[in-house]
Amino acid sequence: MKSSVTAPAVASGLTAGESRFTATRSRLPGAHEGSGCARDQGASMPAMSQGIADANSSADPSAQDMAWGAAGEADSIDIEMFTEPWLGLNSYADETTINIVAARLKQAIRLHQGDAIDEILALEEAEAIAAFPDEEGCIALHHAVLADARLTVANLLKLPAAASHALCKDAGGRIPLHLAARSGRSLIAGDLLALPNGTEQLLEREQQGMSALLYACSAGHAPMVSLLLKSGATDAQLSMQNHGGWNAIMFAVAGNRIGITARLLAADRNGVQLSATKHDGFNVLMVAAATGNLRAVKLLLGAGYLSEQLLQTDDDGRNALMLASLRGLKAVVIELLRAGLEKEQLAQQDRGKFNAVGLALQAGHTGLYVARHGPAMQ
Repeated sequence: MKSSVTAPAVASGLTAGESRFTATRSRLPGAHEGSGCARDQGASMPAMSQGIADANSSADPSAQDMAWGAAGEADSIDIEMFTEPWLGLNSYADETTINIVAARLKQAIRLHQGDAIDEILALEEAEAIAAFPDEEGCIALHHAVLADARLTVANLLKLPAAASHALCKDAGGRIPLHLAARSGRSLIAGDLLALPNGTEQLLEREQQGMSALLYACSAGHAPMVSLLLKSGATDAQLSMQNHGGWNAIMFAVAGNRIGITARLLAADRNGVQLSATKHDGFNVLMVAAATGNLRAVKLLLGAGYLSEQLLQTDDDGRNALMLASLRGLKAVVIELLRAGLEKEQLAQQDRGKFNAVGLALQAGHTGLYVARHGPAMQ
């Protein structure tokens, strides 16, 4: 039988076994589907505190201020106090009490204090405690992922509202899967994705538009990339771009992650990654060409879709060949011309009316092209 931080029924009419927290948490700013999860990131923690004060308007304000202050001293809290009648509260499971115990749980997770974690999760209000956000919007599941505490993650995922907790966002809009993907914690990510809403987690974005796959590719975690791609919604994941327009394969190429680049290309059945552009008009071939990443250039060209890749231009009207020519990257220039559409590539001009040859000469790379390619400026 579980311990409880709840009180017997109070004068408000709650039935036995219910707590005042159960009655009031749905009125908190950002409450999501009864989980206490702060999904609405527009609500700041001061607003959250105000919502709590409103919900407990019958309580003594000075006593509440003291209780909130105690939340910052979670390391000195004895969990036994919450089951003792001398605490003097009308209901032990009000929001202030939940906040204090939640702070203690997060600290125990960070310090890998297994006994303290088990004791708190054995309480009747464990689900409400686990779902209570801190100042950064993080709930217990966020902290468990950050601490690489897989056993604690597994225990938190046993809670009835675990699927809802997995979609809770911190102040930056990150769900627990984002944190796992960014840090390369594949086992924990697998546990999260085993929930019924695994696909929904895959398609969640944080405030900068980053998804779990984008985080994994930018950080270079190859096992994580493979896990995410085989977990479903592959085409949707590959087509996702952050607010700067970067997609997964652009991050992989920019970081010279050839293995991840090959894995992404193998998963792409429609070439959706190859024609996507970021805000400056660069496609992934342009990213590879401009950085002199010859291995990536070869991989990308080997995937096909040559017209889309080779003849696409950025915001300055430059194609991949022009970008490589401007930088004097001879090996990349040769590879691009060998791929095909040579005349079409050389005929294109940027906004200054220069073609690839003209840009090479303008930058001082006089030996990059032979005379047969015609005049430098059309």
